[in-house]
Amino acid sequence: MMKLPFVFTVAVAAFSLSAASAQSESHEGTYQKNLTYKGPVTGDEILYTLYLPPGHSKDAGPYPLVIFLHGAGGGNSSFEVMQSYEAARKAGLIGDAIFMFPEKYGGTVWRDGAKDKNAETNVLKELLPYLEQAHGATTDREQRTIMGFSMGAAGSIFWGGKYPELFSTVVALDAGGGNSVSDSTMRNYIPEYLENTEAIRSSVKIRLVQGGLNTKNFQETLKELAIPFDLEYLPSAASDYPENSCCLNKRDLSKKFLHNPKCMTEGEWGKKTWEFIDANTRWD
Repeated sequence: MMKLPFVFTVAVAAFSLSAASAQSESHEGTYQKNLTYKGPVTGDEILYTLYLPPGHSKDAGPYPLVIFLHGAGGGNSSFEVMQSYEAARKAGLIGDAIFMFPEKYGGTVWRDGAKDKNAETNVLKELLPYLEQAHGATTDREQRTIMGFSMGAAGSIFWGGKYPELFSTVVALDAGGGNSVSDSTMRNYIPEYLENTEAIRSSVKIRLVQGGLNTKNFQETLKELAIPFDLEYLPSAASDYPENSCCLNKRDLSKKFLHNPKCMTEGEWGKKTWEFIDANTRWD
């Protein structure tokens, strides 16, 4: 699949759409919420949101796939995330991709057995093969990204380390400090980074974007294991954001509200995230 040509001036203009004007626009691709699929392994009814790029045709695939994991509250903010993606796509920063947002896994940290849910099995062993068969989603790890916000960012870190054979790119948007490779009492215990160090180091690209939370201990672990990663912190002062930014408190624009997925995908840091995914995806 061909990507749109990159023109810097157009890219900046397209990606700088205000939140208000972007909100009023419909998606160019096919955006479907509250889809269900009965898992053939578990029998679970799996709820998800699906985005197919403009002009999508199963026969035109395989399409790169981005799986986006929601935060602990369960809201996936898929509408806003897809608006950010479409702005980047129009600007030529990233090519055509399928996006899937699993829903209703609040509090699980995206692990089988937590909260009586089967997050890993539902998404990776049941829904993923269905998307490949029904919609032409890729079967190639070099065309798959695992991405998430807050708890979903911790989940993307976990899945990226546990399943390097499935994903080539990990994007964690405002993960917190609960990631540990050695402390099994931590909320996101990830010994897989010790078990799969070489595979992760050699074949998984990681981007951490931090706003209201921090991952300093995890960053130190990655450094100790010589696992490279991309790191970006959002601007520290409220005055660094435009008046209509989703990164500001709506009731008091002098205060920041960084810990929200819409904020994490706007601005220059959002543009860099889409460029990062694009640069680490194999496009046919």
